[in-house]
Amino acid sequence: MKPVDLISSSIRPTLINTYLIEQIEVDLTHINYGLDSKKGYGSEARSNYILRDIVQFFESLYGIEVNSESDGNWEYFVINKPFFGKKKIHRMVFCIEQNEPSTCGIITFYETQLPFPSATFLHHNFI
Repeated sequence: MKPVDLISSSIRPTLINTYLIEQIEVDLTHINYGLDSKKGYGSEARSNYILRDIVQFFESLYGIEVNSESDGNWEYFVINKPFFGKKKIHRMVFCIEQNEPSTCGIITFYETQLPFPSATFLHHNFI
């Protein structure tokens, strides 16, 4: 079931593994407030990302080959990478439905506590 607050956005075609993604679906309330197991969304903001941030990060993944997990209907991906010109790693978790392979659902996006990689990691996709 898709969240009520889901935003759909067309993006620059972005190749992830064999998928050419042209649209993403994002629940910014979930990304910025998290989930509370008893009340739904959290009550205090943990971040203040806007749709453009999510689109920009996702489009920066163009051409990436990444391991995924599949349950038969959905393929799930986890990406950890530098973003926003900061020395911070961000994690994006997303999924692609096999019946709708040009659309990607962004599950979550956040800044991690992972150590910043060496400069050799920062090749062409660094923003």
